[in-house]
Amino acid sequence: MSLFDELRRRNVFRVAIAYVVVAWLVAQVLELILDSFGSPPWVMKTVLVLLAAGLVFAVFFSWAFEMTPEGLRREHEVDRSRSITGQTGRKLDRMILAVLGLVVAWLAFDELYLDRRAAPVPVAVEASPEAPPQRQSVAVLPFRTMSSGENDAYFADGLTEEILNYLTGLPELLVTARTSAFFFKDQDLPIPEIAARLGVDHVVEGSVRRSGDQVRVTAQLVRASDGFHLWSQTYDRTLQDVFALQEDIAANIASKLDVVLDEHKLASMRRAGIGDVDAFIAYQRGMDLFSQAHQTANPMPLLDEANRWFDRALERVPDIGNALYLRTDLYGHKLFDHAGNFAAFPQAELDDALAEIRSSLARAIRAANNEPLRAALQTELALFSDDWRGLTRRLEKAFEPGDCNWLNWMSALGAPYGWAGALATHQLAVVQCDPLAGTPVQQAAQALTWDGRAEEALVMVERWLEQQGYEAWADDSRYFLLQATGRWVDEPGFFGPTPADSTYQVPRTIFGHAIANQIAAARALFDDFSAREHVDDMNRVLVGAALGDRQLANEAAAAIDARLGGPLLLISTVENCFCGAPFDLEATPRFRARIEEAGLAWPPPTPIRFPAKHW
Repeated sequence: MSLFDELRRRNVFRVAIAYVVVAWLVAQVLELILDSFGSPPWVMKTVLVLLAAGLVFAVFFSWAFEMTPEGLRREHEVDRSRSITGQTGRKLDRMILAVLGLVVAWLAFDELYLDRRAAPVPVAVEASPEAPPQRQSVAVLPFRTMSSGENDAYFADGLTEEILNYLTGLPELLVTARTSAFFFKDQDLPIPEIAARLGVDHVVEGSVRRSGDQVRVTAQLVRASDGFHLWSQTYDRTLQDVFALQEDIAANIASKLDVVLDEHKLASMRRAGIGDVDAFIAYQRGMDLFSQAHQTANPMPLLDEANRWFDRALERVPDIGNALYLRTDLYGHKLFDHAGNFAAFPQAELDDALAEIRSSLARAIRAANNEPLRAALQTELALFSDDWRGLTRRLEKAFEPGDCNWLNWMSALGAPYGWAGALATHQLAVVQCDPLAGTPVQQAAQALTWDGRAEEALVMVERWLEQQGYEAWADDSRYFLLQATGRWVDEPGFFGPTPADSTYQVPRTIFGHAIANQIAAARALFDDFSAREHVDDMNRVLVGAALGDRQLANEAAAAIDARLGGPLLLISTVENCFCGAPFDLEATPRFRARIEEAGLAWPPPTPIRFPAKHW
């Protein structure tokens, strides 16, 4: 008997087919389950390796053993005249057909339910027959420091933020975010003026005096419309009692704003706090340095110092979610700068940076106190991996109406690939929570532009500039929005010099001349600048796309793709170009693999059409 006939007689082929079909179905179900729990990509990869190894064992056992009425026997011990391999083969056939039926059912479920849940849904604003009740709005201003100890100001800031976080956990309240509330630190302005700028109806203010282990805290809730004090109280406590004090202040404020506090809400408030004086002082010191870092051209030295304080806080309280998340920024800068050829780092330092990001994000996911935040962090963790499967499902969970979580890398992922409407709605809600912070406005403008609403974005940015004054990022946002709306033709200074503090890494008028189809002028500007200054690869892609120089764009994109963190930087490059596909996918094999496994559409839409770009 030939080897083929013997393999067929022993049902080896049937066992192999049955194993592959069952393993595929198991892998699909496990992927969905592991994705729901936010498991890191290596878990699924390990499962796939084990399933693949199992095929070898299944084939071996089907060759070496045979099922008999007495049980499993070694094949050479079975009397051929009493062999029931034929019956076993027919059972295997029926099992294969049954499992194939389950596979068909799973594919239908995936197509009709899972993909529909994950598919981008256009966001439309419709008139509701019954408008939802308006939430009470309140801002917690930084408590004034009435003593001069080294850490007293940080203690007061920590106390303020703890109360703010307690109130943020109550869905009945719209609470101004920290960035906007702390904008008024050490400013002596009338309460009605502050409330008007923040768009709130109530303001909490207070003071803190600390002497050794003793603390005096005064807090009051003020109605902005008439300055009436709805509630006021002075507390004399020890440091050991400060957390009960914070809870009492938050509970009194909530009660005066008609929030009914049950045990569930009280427990939620308690979970929002840090609960350790030294930890929240260290955390506030880190926050102060983190804020300073993002006002400098080179943020990394201050980010490194901020991380030392975050780490000190995390040593005492390991699950401070925001500290875990913010400490990844330093390492993200390193990977971003390396991938784009902004700066060079040793490979060991880059490997450590990637490990730090993954570790901190995994811990932040465990510490997340709501599902949208958890899904957003899971998305970012996946983006820092070589496995982007399941990203669209996580994206859907992250866009929760009324949620005020900032979205960092998710904005770059969502906007160009069909999620612009949902992203714009989310970011506009964040702007309402944090009206004086620049990042939400900038991200909302980008999302609106990708959603075909550049005119709306331009109005928003111009209003921000009018109310807050000149900011480089806002002026640069207005510049690209003039291109997206076509209003550059009416702008007298459109071709003028790039401001010295511009966030553009190359003269922005290169893109101005490109949108006007003045390619020779744009090319001359770029050649002159690149002869004098280093131009990173990200901006080489952007300039190449704007000038219609496909070779330049593809060469720079390929260089990014080959580096650690390259696919993630290319996501950001696509977002910032607003020009469809800035480069060909064939030039970026790693990025192409990530796009395909995530199921993202390519090419993206084209909010800004540069006349010389023909692809």
